[in-house]
Amino acid sequence: MNANNASIDRRHFITVGAAVATLGFTRSLAADESTNDAKPITQIAKFKLNMEKEAEAIKVLEEMCKAVEETEPGVLAYVCHRSTKHPEEVVFFEVYKDDQALKAHAKTPHMGKLRSAFLTLFRPPLELTRLDRIAGFTR
Repeated sequence: MNANNASIDRRHFITVGAAVATLGFTRSLAADESTNDAKPITQIAKFKLNMEKEAEAIKVLEEMCKAVEETEPGVLAYVCHRSTKHPEEVVFFEVYKDDQALKAHAKTPHMGKLRSAFLTLFRPPLELTRLDRIAGFTR
């Protein structure tokens, strides 16, 4: 898979990944992981719900978050939010242990399921922003 395809996979995944306020999970780095040279990857995805399919879209997002939490130890945080001001807007906060964890996430069956339902349940465009951590922590 080339870099462009990986980028498209991440965009499609994130597009589907974020709809319910405070839905998600976090994992702390283990002591031995904190000294790893691999740099964590943090990103935010923004997109919109298809409000005609709102309940179905939210169910898919809940299932996605659960699958990621249960099967992807390299995903340290995976949290869906919904705008209180504009309920159709979804913001997804993600932290991956490293680039390998992000690439593995894009190849999961649950990510494929999310991608295949995206154009029905959500509305493009998907805005994906990679972040550089300055300071802070996760509990």
